Amino acid sequence: MRELYFTSPYRRSLRTIRLEYGQVKKVFILRTFDGEINGRGESENPPNEQVFENEQGLLKKVYETKSGLLEGRWLVQNKQSISQPSFISTNVIDGEVSVEFDN
Repeated sequence: MRELYFTSPYRRSLRTIRLEYGQVKKVFILRTFDGEINGRGESENPPNEQVFENEQGLLKKVYETKSGLLEGRWLVQNKQSISQPSFISTNVIDGEVSVEFDN
């Protein structure tokens, strides 16, 4: 199964959408997971699953979904590179490192 992972910043969290798609036995399946990454961790809702008779129909739906998300300013990400958003900012001023906690 192939996977696309999208994120969108929302206040103090990241909204996530994961598309998982491919062939299972004789049908093609698209699973859409939506979730959130915040200061308390990651959460993901159960998938919405769509079944297609042919690969062309599946790929068309994946393309339409991806295009819609990118137009909505969602970002394609590598899931392994996503971590919890940081509420700590660091600055270097005149060689001194300062750490600030965002409220």
